[in-house]
Amino acid sequence: MRYRTIAHLFVILLAFFLVSCGGGGPAEPTEVHVTLHEFEVEMDKTTIPAGPVIFSIENTGGLVHEMVLEKAGQPDTPFEANGKVSEAEDIEPGTSTTLEWTIDEPGEYQLACHVDKDDVDHYSQGMVQTFTVTEN
Repeated sequence: MRYRTIAHLFVILLAFFLVSCGGGGPAEPTEVHVTLHEFEVEMDKTTIPAGPVIFSIENTGGLVHEMVLEKAGQPDTPFEANGKVSEAEDIEPGTSTTLEWTIDEPGEYQLACHVDKDDVDHYSQGMVQTFTVTEN
């Protein structure tokens, strides 16, 4: 009887541990709200955990913009994986889109607009926002 109680207690503690540690399942994506306007990128979070992320992007400006996810300080260098690039192009004024990516490595990253049209380079005008990815 005593061993049965200890076994039950062990099972309960193991279940509690698995639930508190996320059970080892896939991580839930972190959602980051991004607002674009001339010539600024605003993010509601500038520190996020490593793992899947969904950037919900809204263009409230009057010009077409894009969003490129890249390492900080490496302009116009999107990541590539499985035939996809970490970029949302041609975001029209008044529209929204999403950019989904998994960032596995902690470090400094940036979201930037690299539209260069009519002699106006959005990036050099300040359309870049850096953020930090931490260990998960």
